Amino acid sequence: MNTKVIIGVVVASVVLVAGYFALSIWSSTSKWAGPVKEIEFEKFTKDGDITTIQFTSRLDAPLEKVQAAMWGVERGAESVEGIRQSKLVKAEGNSKVVELQLKLLSLPLQQYTMEFTLDPGAHRMTFKTLQSQTQDLSGWYHLEGSPDGKQTSISYEARSRAKIPLPVPQSVQESAQKEFFVNTIRGIKKRVEAATG
Repeated sequence: MNTKVIIGVVVASVVLVAGYFALSIWSSTSKWAGPVKEIEFEKFTKDGDITTIQFTSRLDAPLEKVQAAMWGVERGAESVEGIRQSKLVKAEGNSKVVELQLKLLSLPLQQYTMEFTLDPGAHRMTFKTLQSQTQDLSGWYHLEGSPDGKQTSISYEARSRAKIPLPVPQSVQESAQKEFFVNTIRGIKKRVEAATG
């Protein structure tokens, strides 16, 4: 075969694969554009290499049940779409170290070792990355019960810093964060419903 033909076939193949990858990311990102029923408030801000993410949601369940379900972080793979694996590495007092494998949008599988700490009296769970190849993440969830005790407001704030320049637009990163938060809320809801039978 002619060298020019071979080079042309290789270039065309690379363009097709790159186009397919870009299209699949765009397609999965567009799913998360605009309002989502589980999110009452959302805000993304970027300052240098730090992105701050804020979400608020509400569940029709008492605070104690939501907090118990949320604290089961090591069982995330059982109820949260996108968590492929969740493994408890260490539990000590109100702290847990958990290994997580996440698959969000059409992005590659990401692995994290995270530390979660629960302050049950303040209804607050903090988290931080202990190990990750792609980003450092730290933040918190705060729960607040409604006056009638039938609903719980869930506030989330996180700061993310990429360890390596990510080859995807900021909008894709925001969509991945949004997908993960919504899937987490849905997972907490599943656990609450399973516990109440």
